[in-house]
Amino acid sequence: MDLDLGLVANFLVLVQERHYGRAAVRLHLTSSALTKRIHRLEGQLGVALVERDPAGVFSVTSAGRRFAIAAGPLIAQASAARDSARATPARCTLRVGIPAGLGAILSHTDMTGIAKEVRLSFPEARLVRQDIPFPALTGCLPEHRVDVLWTMAPVRHPAVDSYPLATSARIGVVGARNPLAEAKTMTVEDFSEHPILYNPAVADEWMNQFWLGDVRPRREAHLIEIDAGSLTRLLRQTAESTAVIATFAEIAPLLGSDLRAVTLTGAAPVLFHIACRRTDRRGAVHALVKAFQALGTRPL
Repeated sequence: MDLDLGLVANFLVLVQERHYGRAAVRLHLTSSALTKRIHRLEGQLGVALVERDPAGVFSVTSAGRRFAIAAGPLIAQASAARDSARATPARCTLRVGIPAGLGAILSHTDMTGIAKEVRLSFPEARLVRQDIPFPALTGCLPEHRVDVLWTMAPVRHPAVDSYPLATSARIGVVGARNPLAEAKTMTVEDFSEHPILYNPAVADEWMNQFWLGDVRPRREAHLIEIDAGSLTRLLRQTAESTAVIATFAEIAPLLGSDLRAVTLTGAAPVLFHIACRRTDRRGAVHALVKAFQALGTRPL
């Protein structure tokens, strides 16, 4: 059965006013036009909704009263659905977490293309970058501080899924006054024998990248404890120390005069990942992850 909701709304106004003339004025109709619309509604329903005596006085039938009670929520729901369809979508802000200080490396990823890809399905989406201190990398997603995390290792947390992206070569970085400053090139094994900076507050999957935990076991490493929570701070402490670090090759052009890059032969590349909460069912988040997988997997 096709039911004209406009006719239903007219009938409800008539029931409220209990007078054809007043209802017609409220609806900006003539009384005759309103009468015809009520007749059309009765034809659609197959029942009489109102009765009129010869003097023009009308009353609502029992069927009309039942219909008015049931039709009220129907009109309200239809109005809400219409308003929802017409409403401008609320802006969706997606927070992209990155390890603090790695913005220069993220710039090698096609973030403009990733944003465009997301907006194909979610035009209201807006991406914002949020630096995450190294010690907070494991907890930032479960604690809802960010929506996705772009990082140089998979997140080891049961509530987080991680997906591999691009690779990056590793280099050594030493202070300008370090005896290795003129080395230019070393094997990763030889480089790993030197004192190397290490923050014990940072989860192993991230800190291992800097102290070459994949080259020799921790017990054989000469680790110098520091409290650096960002790449910027880590580089500063390297410049002030006789110890060394390993990091990403893309950092080399950004090193100041107080630091030197050392090419490491035999060093395994770093594999970057995009991570999100396992229970996050939002379409915009899934679109962002897929965009990173599509456009962020080229070598940096």
